[in-house]
Amino acid sequence: MPIDDAGWLVAGLALCAAGIWLIRWASRNNIASEIKDAAVSATMSAIAKRGRPDIPDNVKARMSEFEAAQGVTGKAKTVASYAVRNSLSQVFGVLGFILLMAGLVTAAIGVFGT
Repeated sequence: MPIDDAGWLVAGLALCAAGIWLIRWASRNNIASEIKDAAVSATMSAIAKRGRPDIPDNVKARMSEFEAAQGVTGKAKTVASYAVRNSLSQVFGVLGFILLMAGLVTAAIGVFGT
């Protein structure tokens, strides 16, 4: 049973939605973007206060989580979990981009017909 034009369009929009969701998840869990955001936030607070910058809350939370870990093994597990999350965010970011592009092509097939 062939898929009609509306089916292609719905499938394309679903792929686009999944791709956008993955890209957003990846950007929220990317360590590099968190570091960049923390640096910008600290710079802006230093400019506004004309003094020493404040440490952003998300960086404080990560530092306290790291300091609360028991022993060297606990600290290593904490750092490893951050590394795994960062690696997964990069993979899911690429996968989200691929899904977004595939969704756009599929939606175009649905709009322009076969």
